[in-house]
Amino acid sequence: MSRATNRDELLDAALAYAEAGWPVFPLRPGTKRPAAPNHTAQTCDGSDHRCHDGHTGWEPRATLDPDRITRAWQHRPYGIGIACGPARLLVVDLDTAKGDQPSGADTLADLEHQAEEALPATWTVGTPSGGRHLYYRQPDGSLLGNTAGRLGPGLDTRGTGGFVVAPPTRLRAGEYWLVDDHPPAPLPDWFRQLLTSPTRPTSEVEPPAATTDRTVPPPLRCERVRRYVAQAIAGEQLRITTAPEGRRNHTLFCASVALGQLVGARVLDEDLAEQRLLSAAQTHVAVGAYSHTQARQTIASGLRTGTGEPRLLPSHLITTGAHA
Repeated sequence: MSRATNRDELLDAALAYAEAGWPVFPLRPGTKRPAAPNHTAQTCDGSDHRCHDGHTGWEPRATLDPDRITRAWQHRPYGIGIACGPARLLVVDLDTAKGDQPSGADTLADLEHQAEEALPATWTVGTPSGGRHLYYRQPDGSLLGNTAGRLGPGLDTRGTGGFVVAPPTRLRAGEYWLVDDHPPAPLPDWFRQLLTSPTRPTSEVEPPAATTDRTVPPPLRCERVRRYVAQAIAGEQLRITTAPEGRRNHTLFCASVALGQLVGARVLDEDLAEQRLLSAAQTHVAVGAYSHTQARQTIASGLRTGTGEPRLLPSHLITTGAHA
């Protein structure tokens, strides 16, 4: 796919997505960054006519209006972003394998095996990196959001508050292309339950099996510890998602330190902590506050710092009289 994508192709595709009921917005040519607004909420002075009633980001600007779409894509060969929330889509993002980690497709295969049910054929897009985007219809009454690795390595989801890059958008690394033109299928209930379950199939608070030379005594594996850690995770995720502009990366670091202290206390698995932090950070990745790679780097730094300073748990959680 070495040919350049012309603006007529992009315009035709954007109009077709809008006709299907998927609101679209322009991406800066050659990138995955929204073309508008070209300022942040913090620097918004209201001079943009679309911000007269307050700052308006990429999601509210996503549109089904063919006139607005035509005006935008006749101006420049913009890439195409689809706003998943307004489109009522939940997109399963399967990434390629990295290092010793399994690919998203392998992770999905394991989940399908456990559920004894495969995801149905659906609208599928190939990505420049060799991954796949599987488009599903959100269940009625659900507002499924974004996740990053919550269900396993290489498997993310994009929903409310997120967007996907649509064909035939072209990046420097290659082009997005249609693999399967099945209409988006309804998201199966078993997969929805995985995304909405408060805990994963494996305990999120049991200490790692490997021994360690740390001097922190291993707390008793009890229900009170599980609740304590689950509340801590939820609190740090909320802290991240509500971080104001100008404090987003610092807040992500602080939340990572806090969960890292639980990792150091051996009541939280480090991989799971990273997944939960990444999931919350997607709110800001989606609006370009920082990249996915930058989020991972910040989280890794915070977890390292926190792990070196294990948290001392409240005494009532580790008393020998507690029942597992």
